[in-house]
Amino acid sequence: YLFYLSQMIRSGLVLIYTLQECHIIQNLVYYIERAYRIKDFGMWGQGIRDRPEEPELSASSIGITIAALRACDGLNLFGEGCSRDTVLFVDPDAVFRNVTILHSLLPRV
Repeated sequence: YLFYLSQMIRSGLVLIYTLQECHIIQNLVYYIERAYRIKDFGMWGQGIRDRPEEPELSASSIGITIAALRACDGLNLFGEGCSRDTVLFVDPDAVFRNVTILHSLLPRV
């Protein structure tokens, strides 16, 4: 959601109208910054048939999280040239932690 939202706003669409909506989006960013520790079945649902009770860290989930965080970093939700109160903040350390975990999950070449 955040990845597509940031792309649409950068293209010029006006989707966010109130400061309260900006705070909700910022809280979503804070929430997904911790994706590197959230076990799930991944984007493709791996593990559902094999081990239904055992989710695991998923490279697909962490990868889309990194893409969303990079797309949201510095995004002004009201559009370019508007108030700085509506600019999204992404913790660079959170992006680094997600990238580190993603590299540890991927096979070495």
